[in-house]
Amino acid sequence: MKKLLILIFLFILIPVVKAEETEDLAPNAKSAIMIEASTGEILFQKNANEKLAPASMTKMMSMLLIMEEIEKGNLKYDEEITASENASSMGGSQIFLQAGEKMTVTEMLKGIAIASGNELAVSIKQP
Repeated sequence: MKKLLILIFLFILIPVVKAEETEDLAPNAKSAIMIEASTGEILFQKNANEKLAPASMTKMMSMLLIMEEIEKGNLKYDEEITASENASSMGGSQIFLQAGEKMTVTEMLKGIAIASGNELAVSIKQP
């Protein structure tokens, strides 16, 4: 599952192409890094050491933790999660899930990955 998450990140968020050292693969990004997973070789970097707010990285890590809970058997893809009042009031990037609304873990993972849904990441982590 961890490899799947890395692949999703690479194919959705970072264009994977061969490039000259001077080509900017992320012209609109303040900072970026692309690392070959099996060797650790840095394929591309732009301001890689610049400290920035974690933003969507937090949601990606939440997805990783969710997938680990599924692997352990503590959570199931078809399990329904009910959004709490706290989760629905997150603000920022969201799909506007209302308190009391239910979605499956699969649907929530898609909403986190595609729409960057803050309230989904919070809902799925709450008991």
